[in-house]
Amino acid sequence: MDNKKIRLEDIPKINHVQTPDQYFEDLPQRIQARLQQNHTKVLKPHWTARHSWLSAGAAAAVAVLMYLSWPTRQESIGVETLSQLQTEDIVQYLEHENVSLQDLSEVEKNRVLIDSLGNQPLPQLKFSNKDIIEQLSLEDFEDVI
Repeated sequence: MDNKKIRLEDIPKINHVQTPDQYFEDLPQRIQARLQQNHTKVLKPHWTARHSWLSAGAAAAVAVLMYLSWPTRQESIGVETLSQLQTEDIVQYLEHENVSLQDLSEVEKNRVLIDSLGNQPLPQLKFSNKDIIEQLSLEDFEDVI
């Protein structure tokens, strides 16, 4: 393919569009004459009492629908309700929801409860001090020493 450059001056100028004589000079007068012939009545919107009542009814219907469909705020579960559940059920629920003890300890309200559990020995665990010491190694305490 030839990479010959095309110049705008080399393209011949051909005018295919022709307008009647004096077309643009007479155009404004012809437009004005046509507008005066086709002068139509412009309808203006009018507001009636019926429109007011319909608007008020529609607004009331929207307000009622919003009130009925607005989500209610869920309050926290009271202590009495939780006391009726067994500990195993609560633990199973927390495991099912993938909630860890660390997640619970990040909430300030729960931290007090968890701290109080840490101060009391857990009765269900049957470990002696000797068993605990045997499981610990000196490497665990290198940072402390």
